[in-house]
Amino acid sequence: MRKTITGTGGMLLIQTLKDAGVEYLFTNPGSAETGIFAALAETEDPRLVVAKHEGLVAAMADGYHRLSGKVGVAIAHVMGGSYQLAGQLFNAQVAGSSLLVVAGDWMSEQQDYRGLAPFPGLSQAESMRPLMKEARCAYQVGADPGAITVATTRALREATTYPTGPVYLSISAALLNQEGLEAQIGEEAGYRIEGVAPARLESVEAIARRLGAAKCPVLMFGDDVTRQGAQAEAIALAELLEAPVFASRQIFPNFPSRHALFCGGYPVSADFKKMTGLTPDLIFLVGCQGVHGPVGEPSVMQIGPNPLLMGRHYPLDVAVQCELRGTLRALVEALPRVHPAGAAGWKRQREKVRSYAASLINREEDLVREHEHDATVHPAVLEAHLAAILPRETAMVQESSTARATLLPLGHGGMWWTRSGGGSLGFGVGAAIGAKIAAGRERPVTLHLGDGALTYSAAGFWTMARYNTAVLTVVTNNDTYQIVRHNWARQMPDTKMVREGKYPGLQLSGPATDYVALARAQGVDGERVTTVKELEPALRRGVEKTTKQNRPYLLDVKVQQEGVGADSAWTEAWHM
Repeated sequence: MRKTITGTGGMLLIQTLKDAGVEYLFTNPGSAETGIFAALAETEDPRLVVAKHEGLVAAMADGYHRLSGKVGVAIAHVMGGSYQLAGQLFNAQVAGSSLLVVAGDWMSEQQDYRGLAPFPGLSQAESMRPLMKEARCAYQVGADPGAITVATTRALREATTYPTGPVYLSISAALLNQEGLEAQIGEEAGYRIEGVAPARLESVEAIARRLGAAKCPVLMFGDDVTRQGAQAEAIALAELLEAPVFASRQIFPNFPSRHALFCGGYPVSADFKKMTGLTPDLIFLVGCQGVHGPVGEPSVMQIGPNPLLMGRHYPLDVAVQCELRGTLRALVEALPRVHPAGAAGWKRQREKVRSYAASLINREEDLVREHEHDATVHPAVLEAHLAAILPRETAMVQESSTARATLLPLGHGGMWWTRSGGGSLGFGVGAAIGAKIAAGRERPVTLHLGDGALTYSAAGFWTMARYNTAVLTVVTNNDTYQIVRHNWARQMPDTKMVREGKYPGLQLSGPATDYVALARAQGVDGERVTTVKELEPALRRGVEKTTKQNRPYLLDVKVQQEGVGADSAWTEAWHM
């Protein structure tokens, strides 16, 4: 059914969002969006979540979307504010996050340039297009009030239809403020389009024949496995085949990290081949956007709801666009039918896969024992404490490329977990706030991030305090951009920079930042941890503060540097 709604352009927008089930709007307010905020002042629904930087706004919307599965809606400010979203919209684009960004637009047919507007010749929507879903989904509404409801619903549909991703909508500021407008909206009309069905029986059996015949099939489960709730089916397939599972640049733990068949990051290592005596001859990509880097196996199969990046830089022997839960169930049923004696043979053939997976855990536990009595906390010791102390139902946002996670029970039956996806720093604080809003008061949320990442988004502690989003923030503080040092040393090992330990611009300790004071200045309490002895009681206090007292809390944990150049303290020696 359709109904007619009346009011200002801002009221038409807000009513459309409410009818679509939007509960929160993430924003840093601006003057071109007056009509939107005037409408919110009358309804106080959806709830407003304010941050002091647009990067935080986008990250909050993204974190909220990832944990809730609902569209994250952000209200931005014309061109100047929209550009501030860029780094976090890049993360959302790479991750395929369903976001809607709405901004006022000072469009004019007479004045082709004014402050905070795009350069003459460019529209606001066009300027944002490269960061949107498929580098395409950016739209504008200029004069027709009826287009506000239509374009908003269209944008929500675009954001949630595969391939998913962020969508941008600019609306004339004059139209948002104008009174007495009228538009139609579908009353209680959904904006989601039903996705693709499970694969056909013929396709399932073709996949089953190849999987069963392979000497060592490698399984990789991508983020659409989590999005479609197919984790249990993924586990059933791996256990039936007794096949090794590897991961590549994922934003969710799509297969349990402590499962006995999880063999770490792709590509398959030489150690795996040596220990198991197996040479992978097929890779089966399930719900993956693609593989980060080259594919080493001679045969490749890929299935999932999103065909956008399938086979983009590698050949595909079988490729099927399909829903995953039903397809994986059908595949588990088809394998014994197609290969009646398969299961016993697969288990016998791959009996050492579990030993290899266990060796990864053992190696990490050995590292913990080696450093458990060090004066300064080793990252593996921090990892072990987090695994032991954090509640099993914790949702974790991680923004550190060097934080260790092997011992953490991530995935189905364990902790929910996410990372940025695109690698643009500034994701963590905002994403943790959004995730906590989605999780609610009862479910714990932990933010685990590096000191280098925190400085991009530390203004978010103000938002944490304002809305009392009880996030436990654990800062892995090594006073350096460690991942950059590792990458530099790997790419150019025979340079003076590496030989003499002179890494320009990577030391963060001169002067040191007091992250506890930075958080307290914005209303979030915390403490600094400098020794192993202090670590366990501090973590338990942090869990107590955030779960039982329902207050955000920060732990600034001084950790050892690792890897090449860890003993380097060199920095640029000049001053004004």
